[in-house]
Amino acid sequence: MSDSPVTKRRKLDRRAIALQRWNILREILLSGRSLLATSEYAASVRRFKSFGLLKTYAESNKKDEEWFIYTAPKWPDFLMNIRHLNFHVKPDALLGFNNTGNVCVWPSEEILTYYCLCYKNIFSGKSVIELGGGMTCLAGVALCVTTDVSYVELTDGNEDSVTNLKSIIKRNSDCIGETKLSSRMLRWGCGELDKNLEEKFDFVLCADCLFFEEGREDLVTMVHDLLKPGGKSLMFAPSRGDTFDIFVKLCKSLFDVKVKENYDEDVWTIHSKMKEKGLEHYDENIHYPLFLELTKSSQLTEISNGHSNST
Repeated sequence: MSDSPVTKRRKLDRRAIALQRWNILREILLSGRSLLATSEYAASVRRFKSFGLLKTYAESNKKDEEWFIYTAPKWPDFLMNIRHLNFHVKPDALLGFNNTGNVCVWPSEEILTYYCLCYKNIFSGKSVIELGGGMTCLAGVALCVTTDVSYVELTDGNEDSVTNLKSIIKRNSDCIGETKLSSRMLRWGCGELDKNLEEKFDFVLCADCLFFEEGREDLVTMVHDLLKPGGKSLMFAPSRGDTFDIFVKLCKSLFDVKVKENYDEDVWTIHSKMKEKGLEHYDENIHYPLFLELTKSSQLTEISNGHSNST
């Protein structure tokens, strides 16, 4: 039985969406040049910085790494030290788990970090884990240097990213205070979750990890298993055709779901102006992050407590 015209169009749209992101990797592989030297990587950096919510200043440069000072115009006292990886990507490095977090900082990561800073009071005394945070885990690190969050776990599925996160933790140790901060490799869909992580977190943070079809259901399950009853996951990701909507549908069986397109006045204003100007390098389908809030029901815990109190 042949596909309907609508199904065929959706398949073509998904392929086009994937190509838009992976073109960056393709140029790197074909040219053999460093990530920071490629023209498409430079374009990606311009797209990221076009929101203007975070500013970066080069601190030091070495062969395989670059340290940057991150600041935020809205919060003059905010500062953190972040190391970007700067190496040649080989084809075998792209096999297996998603490695795009080692290519650059994506717009959704900037927005997630900005949003966490805007609402940093909700994290006071809470436990937080960031999933698929790439080489920087910007949001998790930002919370550690600006709030009294009790515990933060920085994670990614790539070994190079996790090694880099350890360096970032060490570099920012003087600014972290009493927060317990650690990093680990964590992949959804790769076996059972560590029992020490089950229902341990008040918040799960995630940026732009929804577009890989084979990992969506596993990600939904992992977020559910990581969260305490009543806990929340804060996610940002662009629509990328229908990939965002598909993920949202999967979440509705396990979470209370809220989706927002306009979640911050300043971000919305910047987004609207870029659309009006018709900027060549701005495509809201792949650059403007939508906000997804998932809340794990606490009903079972309440029922259990009520039963306990009555006996």
